Amino acid sequence: MRIGTQELPIEPEAKSALDIELLLLHIPLFITVFVYAFDYLNWPLFFLLFYMVEMRIFIGNHDRFHTDMHKRLPRWLEAFSENLAVCVTPWDEPYDSIRNKHIKHHATHGPGKFAVLDTARDPHGVYELGGFWRSLLYCLFYEEVQLFMDWRNNNIGKPRLIRLLVYLPLQILFLLLFGWQKYLGVFLAMRLVGATAWFVFSWGIHQPQIYYFGFAKKIAKPLRWGFALVNGKRVTEDVLHHAVHHAWPGIPASRLHEVDTVVMRHKEAAPEMLPTTR
Repeated sequence: MRIGTQELPIEPEAKSALDIELLLLHIPLFITVFVYAFDYLNWPLFFLLFYMVEMRIFIGNHDRFHTDMHKRLPRWLEAFSENLAVCVTPWDEPYDSIRNKHIKHHATHGPGKFAVLDTARDPHGVYELGGFWRSLLYCLFYEEVQLFMDWRNNNIGKPRLIRLLVYLPLQILFLLLFGWQKYLGVFLAMRLVGATAWFVFSWGIHQPQIYYFGFAKKIAKPLRWGFALVNGKRVTEDVLHHAVHHAWPGIPASRLHEVDTVVMRHKEAAPEMLPTTR
């Protein structure tokens, strides 16, 4: 890609690499869940550890939507990676459904145009509707909101049914083995991550104060380091350079800072990024 007079040799991440990364991240995640279930971990520490790992998984799954789809694992292993998750509701949404919605989200949040908050064209745009409190409420019930919208739009397909048949017995088994209190603890931990992630990545970072090139330069380094410690570098880069991500979705998270720096040197060549609200 070329920005102004500078040429940047950038390639999207390989999907196979993201699949492997997410498979590996699920190892500490499941260890955390079962150590908590067996009462070797108190709930505040469980919430913290779960949050730190699951947030990395959340944004890693997002980045997987924008990878090079020609570089893939064998299909059986890829399918396993795409469907591996801590599912705490029977109506958990499958990977392909979320990916299709996210592609629509990018179509309505592109360079040079205001975001069109039409939930038929961009189902994820629902998390930006109605201001701070309404958006937060939608994010707290993110799975139920998407289930309702899919039902309304006749968009509940076979993959969601398969996911239900696979994960519902596992959820029942977890309940029988560890009780409803442990199940509720995992449910609340997942909702804390989901609500935070959707709210930050949908409502928060499309606001005028954040959604522009060079925003990261306004953030004090200690705050960036603290955010990265809790959420991981991948999450941090996607948040602080989100305008870059929407301008060029195929850029790996590890290169967003570099591209943002080049953009600030060639502002005349940068596309205009318009926030959700103005």
